[in-house]
Order: sequence, then structure tokens, then C-alpha cells
Amino acid sequence: MSNQVTPEAFFDSLSLAHKLDNYLDGFKLEEIHLFSFFSSFLFHYAGNPIGTWQHKYIVDKKGYPFSDNINEAITRHIQNGLFDMNGEFYTISGRGADEFNKFKVLPNFIKREEFLNAACTTSILVPYSQTLRALLNDPEIKKVEELKNNSWIELMNIYPKFKEISEAVGVHTEDLIIPAVTWINYLNKIENKKV
Repeated sequence: MSNQVTPEAFFDSLSLAHKLDNYLDGFKLEEIHLFSFFSSFLFHYAGNPIGTWQHKYIVDKKGYPFSDNINEAITRHIQNGLFDMNGEFYTISGRGADEFNKFKVLPNFIKREEFLNAACTTSILVPYSQTLRALLNDPEIKKVEELKNNSWIELMNIYPKFKEISEAVGVHTEDLIIPAVTWINYLNKIENKKV
């Protein structure tokens, strides 16, 4: 018996795949989880209760955030031909792009699209390898990874530092792309100090 795919997971995974495919000419499935996690972080930053995002994340064996909801939606997208495998990467099919375009105008998803878009836009404004490294070395992800017990990644611990950094550079919460890029740059700076 298969699990029910939530509308949020259905849309989020399609939206992220569409963006990552456009920006990168293909994506790995774990990148959808990673950018979903970053989107949830931005969602909370904008003052929304984190529980209303609908996805919770653990850290998988590769060190990526992982959501059962997102994974179930990805599996369904592959089965239904919305994602195509292309070597070690996936692409969104024409049918998948059509589905995304059909759903992105629905009121329930218009607001979510802001957060998904801001998360993925960082991969254009900051070199993708730096964005990836920064997100995977986020202190909360590293903390959960070290525990090796499938604990949930706790966003509440990251949020105050993110807000403090955003306020220091004079960014308002309505603007999501600038704080997203600022956070990636901050995480990279921390990582570079360790080296």
C-alpha cells in the first residue's frame, strides 16, 4: 500500500525540480530535499510557524536533509513520468513542467512558490558548489548528522542567528532572496574559517 502524497509535497517537489532543471540542466533527487529544507527555513524566517510548512527533515546517509513527504512525492513523479532519468541526474519532463505550470497559479501554492523560488535563486546568485557546500555544512544539519539517530533537524536553533545576520545587513523579512544569499555567504564564511 502506498502512502498518500500531500498536496504541499506534490507541488514543492515539482516546483523545485522545475527550477533546478532550468538552472542546472538536471538535478539529483537529494537536491530536491535540500532545497525544500532551505525553503522551509526561509518560510520560518518570514514569520510563519514552522509546523505549517508540512515537511519535517532528518539527515540521510549522504548528509542531506530528507523528508518522507517529499520522497513519496518524488517517487510518484517518477512513476507518473513527470521526472525522467538522464544518466545520474533527473530532468523534469514536458508533462512535469505542464503539471507545475497548472498548479503554480493555485492560491494555496502561490505563497509557497515565493519560498521555493528564493531558495533556488541562491544557486544562480552564489556559485552552485558554494551554495551546496554551505547548506550541507549548516550547523544544525551537522549536529543531527553526528547524532546518527534520525533526529529531526531543529530549525528553531538556526532562526535567531539568521534573523540577527539579516537585520545586521538591513534586510526586511518581505525580501527573501537577499537574506537567503546572505545566509549562504555566512555559512561559507564559517566553513572557510575551519579550513
